[in-house]
Amino acid sequence: MKTKIFFLALLLGVLPFLAVNTIAQTKDSIQSQTLDNQTQKEQDKQRLSDAKNLRKDSKSAAKETKARSKEANRIEGDAADAAKQAKQAYRTEARAQRTRENADKQARKAAKASEKSNSN
Repeated sequence: MKTKIFFLALLLGVLPFLAVNTIAQTKDSIQSQTLDNQTQKEQDKQRLSDAKNLRKDSKSAAKETKARSKEANRIEGDAADAAKQAKQAYRTEARAQRTRENADKQARKAAKASEKSNSN
């Protein structure tokens, strides 16, 4: 009888120590799970924020690239127009030069004819 009481008292004395250890372990795991969940949520928010920033940056870069492309096309068009005008001016000047040469030839012929008629 004394041994039963002794073992029962010993068991009742040790049982709280064992229970506290397991309860503490489960609390730690629950706390670590909530901590992991919070960390995961923060990481998700950070990734979402980074993705939004990247999207904004890429949109602004696309707008800037589009504007540069438009400006380059405008400059290219202006250069093409200037080249056409230069070509037209060259042709006009060449025509004028030929016309002056022909006029000079006719003036010389007229001068010769005038000399001939004056000498007769």
